[in-house]
Amino acid sequence: MKQSPNDLKKYQPLTLDNGLRVLLIHNEETDKSAAALAVNAGHFNDPSDREGLAHFLEHMLFLGTTKYPDGSEYQKFINQHGGSNNAWTATEHTCFYFDIHHQHFNEALDRFSQFFISPLLSDEFISKERKNIEAEFKLKLKDDVRRLYDVHKETINQRHPFSQFSVGNVDTLADRNGVSIGKEVSAFFEQYYQASYMTLAVEGPQSLTELNSLVQGMFSDIKNNNHPLSTVTHPLYLPEHQGIQIDVQPVKKEHKLIISFAMESIDKYYQDKPESILTYLIGHEGNGSILAKLKQEQWAMSLTAGSGINGSNFKDFNISIGLTELGELHINDIISIVFSYIGLLKSEKIPRYYYKEKQIIADLSFMYQEKCSPLDNVSQLAINMQHYPSVDYIFGDYIMSGMDDNNINHLLNYLNADNLRIIHVSPNNTFSKTSFWYQVPYHTSKIPEEILTYWRQLSTPTHPQFQVNKDLFLPEENPYISGNPHVYDNEDKNILPKNIVSTNGLSVWYKQDTTFKVPKGYIYIGIDSPFSLESVENIAMTRLFVDLYSNTIVAENYDAELACIHYHLYAHQGGITLQVSGISENQPKLLEKLLYSLKHHEINEKSFNLCKQQLMTHWKNSDKSKSISQLFSTLSSLMQPNNPCADDLAKALDTVSCSQYQRFSKQLFEKITLEVLIHGNWLMEHATNIVDNIKIAFDNNYSNEYAVQCPVIDIFNKKTLVYPLTIPEHDHATVIYNPLRTRDEKLVALTMVASHLLSPLFFQEMRTDKQYGYLVGVGYVPINRYPGIAFYIQSPNTDAITLTSAIDKFIIESISTIKSLSIEDWSHLIHGLAGQLQEKDNNLRIKSQRFWAAICNKDLQFNHKTQLVKAILSLKFEEILTFIESQLMVQAKPDRIILMSIPTEESILPNQIQHVLDSNQIIDLNDFTKKSQRKY
Repeated sequence: MKQSPNDLKKYQPLTLDNGLRVLLIHNEETDKSAAALAVNAGHFNDPSDREGLAHFLEHMLFLGTTKYPDGSEYQKFINQHGGSNNAWTATEHTCFYFDIHHQHFNEALDRFSQFFISPLLSDEFISKERKNIEAEFKLKLKDDVRRLYDVHKETINQRHPFSQFSVGNVDTLADRNGVSIGKEVSAFFEQYYQASYMTLAVEGPQSLTELNSLVQGMFSDIKNNNHPLSTVTHPLYLPEHQGIQIDVQPVKKEHKLIISFAMESIDKYYQDKPESILTYLIGHEGNGSILAKLKQEQWAMSLTAGSGINGSNFKDFNISIGLTELGELHINDIISIVFSYIGLLKSEKIPRYYYKEKQIIADLSFMYQEKCSPLDNVSQLAINMQHYPSVDYIFGDYIMSGMDDNNINHLLNYLNADNLRIIHVSPNNTFSKTSFWYQVPYHTSKIPEEILTYWRQLSTPTHPQFQVNKDLFLPEENPYISGNPHVYDNEDKNILPKNIVSTNGLSVWYKQDTTFKVPKGYIYIGIDSPFSLESVENIAMTRLFVDLYSNTIVAENYDAELACIHYHLYAHQGGITLQVSGISENQPKLLEKLLYSLKHHEINEKSFNLCKQQLMTHWKNSDKSKSISQLFSTLSSLMQPNNPCADDLAKALDTVSCSQYQRFSKQLFEKITLEVLIHGNWLMEHATNIVDNIKIAFDNNYSNEYAVQCPVIDIFNKKTLVYPLTIPEHDHATVIYNPLRTRDEKLVALTMVASHLLSPLFFQEMRTDKQYGYLVGVGYVPINRYPGIAFYIQSPNTDAITLTSAIDKFIIESISTIKSLSIEDWSHLIHGLAGQLQEKDNNLRIKSQRFWAAICNKDLQFNHKTQLVKAILSLKFEEILTFIESQLMVQAKPDRIILMSIPTEESILPNQIQHVLDSNQIIDLNDFTKKSQRKY
């Protein structure tokens, strides 16, 4: 088995006597153990009259086994010992996975293995879990991705299993003729949950011998009927499903064009990956590319290539284009440009250096493979084991065995006008049909033959009228790609970043990577600008600056992006942050260009209007998000004056002119403070050069007097405040947020432990037992480092006041459950949480993010996590009871904010809220924010 030189784990593939394929992984660098099991069965295997059965079974397997009959015990055990777990069902596979502290892995693995040996599939849970499936289905009714899938399913060969409804609901999973669906669930399990259809990956610090013993002892009893799995034989599309345009109405105001070409399954090409070259060239964003031409015409803002559904007998090669409103008027012109580029690819032999560049990048990615958590690793490998032979379990995703012109041309030939489907997503279309499950308005029409003829001409070099579009050309060789980057010897003796520059307004931290020894690095430059916060208009223009900057420099810096040198500009509450990451060798050269572009930001009126419109549309679309997402977004704006709501930002930006924006962008960096982190494969001399470039770029415009403080609203002594939001045509939802007064580490520890303790109990009661909805939870939610705890529920059927009362009742009644915890349970709980916080950084990216977060949070000793772990481990059981009783229980009248989603305006609501919740109502968000006390 080929593994990366940077991967020090030990691997052992084996096959149990029952046919289960297993991969054992010894990882001595982790305290966590993890397991993932994938089954080669998914919704494609659903009986035609029982759509969603595979998904339903996935849910049911968590709800008790013969050996462990308590339906909530598995979740509680995993949570109590600092672990996590989940599962998913896809078209042809279902995957289950968990992680936990290694000391408890044996017990957890035994529980996990029983899912696949002797699940109860009890009628007691069938009715409840069916309602959860229904809630999950309803939760995504307004999800545009799901809705597009629904239309896709209706416009293909109805004999292909992809056409089936995958999620399930109360109707498809109903009992029939007085007989429970339980027998059908059991029959599905017996037919498809066979050892020979399964792959299992387990990882931990245990030796390979010990892991082998565990797996042999626990998984050998999985049944195997030795029947070969049936294959999908029906084609995805029939001739009538090609050469059509499908117009789809989205929920959000978005404009998208998908040009889709049907291919055979590409699994067999995994060694040379010919499709990657087509993706590389068609999806290119540099000069001469499709996107560059579309941007020049102001017809599109984004383009991706190569994505699309794929499976054992099909692959869609999609070219997905984010349209402008002007682009909406030029759909056929856009498609003509795409076909012209396809004609260009077919007109000459594709140069081999493109493949060589992809090969170098793949080799570097594999050689210096980023380490990931055991959970992420086993989840990926269990699926890889379904697709690759054992020798390529790890290497299969990276292998680029050599350019095969025949394979590339074979796939390129699928990109033709007779193998085309056009999907146009826009609210401006007219519609004649409505999809069955998600009620999506859509319309299908045949593409006129004269248009197809023209596209054939554009994409067929042998056609007598074929001409190359002079605006389109293939990219030159990439100057940023380096096949043999140098990793420097360790010179930095410091364990933590060192402050190498601390002048008036400029603070620079440097740390050579001496841990992971990869040719990578991370540079963060935090730029605080008081001018960016002077008004809501300025905050909106700062966000617009980020978009315009990113849009205008993409073509000139795209080669760097392809060469794994990434950049990202984003707004934060005090200004903006520029992050550069990836291969370290050419990062300083790119950074110099990026910094120059920041200060010399020229924009024309057309580009300004285009980006302004796109950003305003994005903000206006926020009211189409899930109820719970809107409530949390409102909470963030309510608590943070520097973070206006989307509606206020859109209104403010609407009045901004191009000339006003240009004046703003020139002033943005005149009075700033700078915080910098340089971490990775650089020596001190490199760091010094990087600092010199930063100083030159900002020309001494920095000073400590321009430091920005980010306030948080202080609701001390306000008791319960309620802010109801009318969100038409959305689910009911409520969020109860209890913010704490100070940043004291003990208070942070108490809040985190309370969240950790209450979360599984809340999930069990509100989702599994009371069936309020699919989205329920308790979370630790700090705002600007002030601790807070949030309880939330989104429900399709139960109103927000009832949900809020149920949460308050739960908190009260949870005390008796918590009091029943044994000393051992309490110890496991706090050590489990402490163990999560003490997990080692798996890779340079995570370590850099941790260092940067510490710097931004003024944790300049980099010891906040250590102090927090000490605080957690020193907590007494009585203290957590007192905390819940005094800070969370409604009788204690804690300071808290309740946000509610109300589907319709209800005049009686204020009185109801006052009567039921004993609260004060926030009428106007901005007025409340202006008049409230602030803390820093």
